[in-house]
Amino acid sequence: MMPESVMRELRTIELATARKMKTARVGPFTSRLRGPGFDFDELQPYRPGDDVRRIDWNVTARLDAPFVRHTHAERELNLMIAIDASRSMSLGGTHASKRETMMFVTAALLFSALGSQVNAGFVAFSDRVLLIQPPRRTRAAAWSILQQCWDLGHTGTRTALVPVARQLVSTLKRMSMVCLVSDFLTGEDLFASPDVAMLAAAHDVIAIVIEDPLERELPGGPGYLRVRDLESGRRTTIGLGRGARERYAAAAAARRDDLVRGFYRLGMDHTFVSTDGPPVEPVLSLFARRLQR
Repeated sequence: MMPESVMRELRTIELATARKMKTARVGPFTSRLRGPGFDFDELQPYRPGDDVRRIDWNVTARLDAPFVRHTHAERELNLMIAIDASRSMSLGGTHASKRETMMFVTAALLFSALGSQVNAGFVAFSDRVLLIQPPRRTRAAAWSILQQCWDLGHTGTRTALVPVARQLVSTLKRMSMVCLVSDFLTGEDLFASPDVAMLAAAHDVIAIVIEDPLERELPGGPGYLRVRDLESGRRTTIGLGRGARERYAAAAAARRDDLVRGFYRLGMDHTFVSTDGPPVEPVLSLFARRLQR
């Protein structure tokens, strides 16, 4: 059963999203990819292999050289939200847990899609694909997805994104927007995976990284801290001295930088959402930046 505090926050997100989404056309869900569509992107000189049906004959006649008209891909996208149900998502300090933050982010995506007349589905994963729901476009379907997300809890053990990438590559028959909502704490060589690269090449993939302040820096105070890995169960003791704090913060920053470089290399948009901050604003800001491109 979903806690009342979580339900209250989800209802607030639904009402706030409904006020922002006034149009029946696709709002923030605009593809970054070129393809068949009507929205003009740019003109480029014709190159061997270009589709001759896209030659702009008016411009060609004026400039006495063939030019090809490029358009943005069709805006009417399906949205697939891939959520992380591994044990590491239960981490949380004095604020919301990563699991709760993931729920709020998922709600913002679902209700934005509903207000924009976009079909939205979801897939839940841990070290394997746990549940998949095809895209639909009703309020009842959105709330059903949120309830299923909560009921899953931390069904799996560790985080593995390659299996869900492979599943989406094989099941998505048309170009879709795919939002990967996870902490990305995985032992995989994620950005060397051909499955992840294929998913990013064929679809508009957005990484939404859920993080907790405890993953960026150690808590204040002297002494030692006993910790347990939520996924492996391994326990260890960490000193809280100055040197240990600096090494911990440096390792966390290096991991973040590695993720950003990997996302850029595969052409994936991304944003970081912290459990101690507003969960929806980073996602809305990301889509606002995409509209300005």
